Amino acid sequence: MLVMASLMITGGKIGDIIGRKKACRIGLIIYGVGSLLTAVSPSMVVLFLGWSILEGIGATLVMPSIQTLVTSNYSGNDRAFAYGILGGIAASAIALGPIIGGWLTTAYTWRLAFAGEVVVVLLILWFSQYILDAPLEPGERPLLDIVGSILSALGIGLFVFGILLAGTYGWWEARRSFFIGGIEISPFGLSPTPLFIAGGVAILLIFSLWDAHGGTPLVMLDVLRDSRIRSGLFVQMVQNTLFAGFLFSMALFLQIALGLNAMQTGFVYLPLSIPLLIASLTASRLSSFIPPKRIIQAGLLILTAGLLLVSETIGLEVKGLSLMLGFAIIGVGGVLIASQIMNLVLSQVSSERTSETAALMNTSQNFGSSLGTALMGAILLAGLASGDIALIDESKILPDSIKDNLTAAVEENVRFLSNEQMENILKNTPPDISQEILRINEIALIDGIKRSLWGMILISILGIFATFSYLRNFWYLHNKKTGRDKLQKNMVEFQNEILSLKVFL
Repeated sequence: MLVMASLMITGGKIGDIIGRKKACRIGLIIYGVGSLLTAVSPSMVVLFLGWSILEGIGATLVMPSIQTLVTSNYSGNDRAFAYGILGGIAASAIALGPIIGGWLTTAYTWRLAFAGEVVVVLLILWFSQYILDAPLEPGERPLLDIVGSILSALGIGLFVFGILLAGTYGWWEARRSFFIGGIEISPFGLSPTPLFIAGGVAILLIFSLWDAHGGTPLVMLDVLRDSRIRSGLFVQMVQNTLFAGFLFSMALFLQIALGLNAMQTGFVYLPLSIPLLIASLTASRLSSFIPPKRIIQAGLLILTAGLLLVSETIGLEVKGLSLMLGFAIIGVGGVLIASQIMNLVLSQVSSERTSETAALMNTSQNFGSSLGTALMGAILLAGLASGDIALIDESKILPDSIKDNLTAAVEENVRFLSNEQMENILKNTPPDISQEILRINEIALIDGIKRSLWGMILISILGIFATFSYLRNFWYLHNKKTGRDKLQKNMVEFQNEILSLKVFL
């Protein structure tokens, strides 16, 4: 996510320079090589190179190109339908990934998951011959702004990296020391998170000045002046924040709190995946008679309802039917948003601005995913710590002589640990104390996960308010333009018929 977020804007610009279909194919090849390298990796260094670097770089060329190719290959209602299918399938894939990966990991080996990606890449490369290319605009071929590329990558990279560190080091006060090259970076006891975020913001401000006054800008930031594009990007970021945070929190709940393995966890996600797949085939057609703004608002409301149901369901004793229903409701809400948001944003810009706007959308996606994982991780750990400390203090079984030491241990190094891990740590502890600590850990785990779900509910509500405040009625503008286009088309056909009649006479 860090590599993708940092280089997505540059990847979109490269597509403008060398051609979108060519950029897509090159990106697929790089991604396939990264997947193959990851599948056979003998060490973490090779795995890091294949998975984090090469797959990330490949994705930055593929994702903006795909969206521009959709814009070029379709128009009008067909384009809205194509974007709806694309958004729905993408959301479905997020939920299907844990099922496929969990099954391969549990039954065989995790390496097969990456080997399978190579096969998928080869299939896409074969079928790409049937895709019509998105032609480059006539005139001077755009150039790549090297300085702008470095500034944008560094600024976004530092910002996202800071967010990713929050779960481990804290949002403000350092939970533990942070080292770079053996040097501790914790001025005034601060976490590295605000330092990296501040550095990223400063560099992005420099990038915006360079972009406005440099030679050939990497991306024309004036597209962000349109409130519809800004709010569309924000809603898309909210959606990815919610999905990433939800999958992260539920993985901890299912695997650590309930002790399920990877394959069992994947199959629990089925009620989330199946509605996503079904709804992706139908939701894209809704915009023909319902304004996209209303569909997105309905999606956020449904998603919020699903999160509320899940938060009320999880506990030491899980109500399976309610949990599955909550997952299904979240899936339907997510696909309603995904089916409309890409078309809503990309239809606001001219064809020559599609690639850079698509790159901004993909950057917001990866930023949202990073934020969801880090933010929910931080809320989980904060909830776990406060729950542990409160229960330790209230316990009638734990001796007062060890309560202070336990509290200090939680404050300094709070972690999500399963009962099995806790039992290994407590194997030399008296049984009554061991059982009490296990009980406290179980209750605090659930409390932390519930807090993260409530954090997601608040973010979802914020997204709903954003749609009421900023998203305009694109449906009316779209239908007005469609009607004008149909009138022009009918006039041309009428003129051709008159001309044919004259020739006949």
